[in-house]
Amino acid sequence: MKRAIYPGIIVLVAILFIMPHFISQNMVLGADALFHYNRFYETAMQIKHHNFSPFISLYGFQQSARVVNAVYGPVFAYFQGLLVLAAGTWFRYQILSNFILYLVSGFSMYGLLRYGKVKRPLATLTAIIFMTTYTVLYWTINQGFTSWGTSLMPLCLLPIVDMSMRHRFPVVKVALSVAVLTQIHMLSAIMLGWIYIPFFISYLIKSDIKKTLWQLVKAIGLYVLLTVNVWASLLMMNLGNHLQFPFVNYHMSDKAINLKGSYWLDYPQILVPLVIVMLLIFIVTHKKIQGFTKQLLGTSLFFLLLSTSLIPWTFLVQHHVPFVSLIQFPFRFFEPFTMLFLFFAASMLEQLMFKRWWHGVMAVICLLSVLGSISTINLRLARWDNISLNKPHTYRMKNVEETKKDFYSKDLQLALEDMQKSSPDYLPTYDSDQKNSYQLYGEQIILNDKNFEKTAKNGELTVTWESKTAGMARLPVIVYRRTQLSQNGQPLKYTDLSEIGSPTVTEKVGKNQLTVKYLVPWYIYLSFAVSVVSWFGCLIFSLREVRRFQKFRK
Repeated sequence: MKRAIYPGIIVLVAILFIMPHFISQNMVLGADALFHYNRFYETAMQIKHHNFSPFISLYGFQQSARVVNAVYGPVFAYFQGLLVLAAGTWFRYQILSNFILYLVSGFSMYGLLRYGKVKRPLATLTAIIFMTTYTVLYWTINQGFTSWGTSLMPLCLLPIVDMSMRHRFPVVKVALSVAVLTQIHMLSAIMLGWIYIPFFISYLIKSDIKKTLWQLVKAIGLYVLLTVNVWASLLMMNLGNHLQFPFVNYHMSDKAINLKGSYWLDYPQILVPLVIVMLLIFIVTHKKIQGFTKQLLGTSLFFLLLSTSLIPWTFLVQHHVPFVSLIQFPFRFFEPFTMLFLFFAASMLEQLMFKRWWHGVMAVICLLSVLGSISTINLRLARWDNISLNKPHTYRMKNVEETKKDFYSKDLQLALEDMQKSSPDYLPTYDSDQKNSYQLYGEQIILNDKNFEKTAKNGELTVTWESKTAGMARLPVIVYRRTQLSQNGQPLKYTDLSEIGSPTVTEKVGKNQLTVKYLVPWYIYLSFAVSVVSWFGCLIFSLREVRRFQKFRK
């Protein structure tokens, strides 16, 4: 019973964080909300209607047949779709998803610290502080999706504890950890891999090198099996298609935490003083601190450096250094810093716990963090009353009050019709000219959608329209290399495509009909099957490992 108190406190804090939503009955609509809500509406409707299409959008994104979820956290998108269905409205979904995120982040950090032999009171307090950082709040107050990957990342650090404290290389655990984040958020998986490197090198030096490298090969092989669906989809989409990936930020340094990204340091406001105090304690007591804890500090400070403008990010991206453009915002490196530094702080204090009064200090810090986060959430929710809903690249089809009301409607489609964002991510490019894809998508898909009726059935999208004259019509759908078009029952082999893949077809007088289907090759289905079987096998193995973990909780 006593052990249940600490997890209960984490649940209580998660409840406190969603109470402002219930009290105010307001929402937060961040910069990326419409993009992700369309993703999850797509999977929700596929589940509801048992009409599955792993590639083209049949319900979301203006029913445009564009590809998004297949290359952006495909499995996790269906989990979010289930949450949307369970909630029933976008307002309730926001509360439900936020609550789950708080729980995941809290229990994930708590589980890591307990696995790292930090006692329950300190593990609980540290986990709650983690819940109040912008790493987690990035989703709840701005719909930044990286929060989902980072909130689960503490559990994905269990392998570094195994390597450093238990002197073993957990093949399955390593593969599972990176695979989970790959299925959720690719950049988070990449950062996790970076975190592993220094701890693996330390383990490699002290172990049988040949045996350890073979274990690494096995972990990589298992990881590939667990994520083969992701890689097969990415490979297929990039064969024959020139996709538009998220925009390149040519002024990356501006978004460093010491410049315009400094707001990351404000959540919670006690964070910076806490970091300074912990560093001072380490300087004074470093001889008493274990090597693993020192390594946590060193790795966290490495990510802190990457999050600043001390790294010439703008210069690197403007000179087309490989992979730098994928980062977009240096402040993203502050997420692993936050997690690793809290792990370091808790581990250090655990080793110095002869000073019991630190429990009280951490409790006060924790209380201030919680109160600060509740205040932040209240302030963001208060904006809803006077929000203009005028956002960049966004088309609003109704007045503000009607649009806001539809976010509380059980008809989930209404709000997504009221506000439509012309995000060009993962659209195909059929013209080498650097034209404004946001504007093209707005003109050719969003504004061109009014005179067409769209229905989804059997994994296909059917577009129907009436024409008073014979001529040419541009249709509000997107065509990729494997997209198959049939007009009035006859296959279309040659189609005039716009810069972003919108087709122009010949129309006749009266009723016209176009069917859009995506031809999925056999190896994609095979990759899905291999991935499912691999996950099932690892699940059985993990259940056995959970039982073994019980002894480390004592």
